[in-house]
Amino acid sequence: MCVVLLQIGSAGVIASACLGFSGWAAAGAALAGGSIAAIGSGLLGWRMFLPGVAAARVLRRAMVAGEALKWTWTVFALWVALGRWRLAPLPLLLGLIVAQFGYWLGLVGMKRG
Repeated sequence: MCVVLLQIGSAGVIASACLGFSGWAAAGAALAGGSIAAIGSGLLGWRMFLPGVAAARVLRRAMVAGEALKWTWTVFALWVALGRWRLAPLPLLLGLIVAQFGYWLGLVGMKRG
């Protein structure tokens, strides 16, 4: 949960920067990109930890299913954002990338803390 909140915070920061440089449309696209990454991480975590304490093969299957769910969501959401909603591609991908860095920083912080 903490990692997902860090991703949303990172998306908010980059959306604010896009608002200052390019306006509301770019800020909305950056926030959408960050939200895509954060929702994907939330889906991964939900599916991965769904079995609770279980055998290694059950946990491995849950992790693979979580990754598949995350990537299915990401591809579908990018298709909707770029194809259907026609959001600006550069801010959208920038928000997605910055949120992914937030994910990695969150994991490093959890390991140390």
